[in-house]
Amino acid sequence: MCKTTVLAQNANITIAQCNNCKVLNIWRSGVLMNFSFEQFDAFYVATKKLDFDDYLENRPDGKEVVILSTPFPDISLVFTREEWHEFFNKIDEALYMKRIYELMYC
Repeated sequence: MCKTTVLAQNANITIAQCNNCKVLNIWRSGVLMNFSFEQFDAFYVATKKLDFDDYLENRPDGKEVVILSTPFPDISLVFTREEWHEFFNKIDEALYMKRIYELMYC
């Protein structure tokens, strides 16, 4: 089994990397997303510039959310405004820590 390093974590999100496999894992609300380092960087670039208000939709209960499609048409990621900001704050933190580890161990 791979040894993982936690890059960012709070009560709702954990972002960890496997140093051997060069894979990043995002654990969030019953969803596990796996990315190669390159895919993670591409995901960040593609989503970080999105403004929540530009993609606003309403759930059936009326709550405002953003829905991000995935490569699988039947699976989407749903974020409230608070979850959106929390998610990208943790990704920013994880990228920062990933770079620090790269500097220390390369």
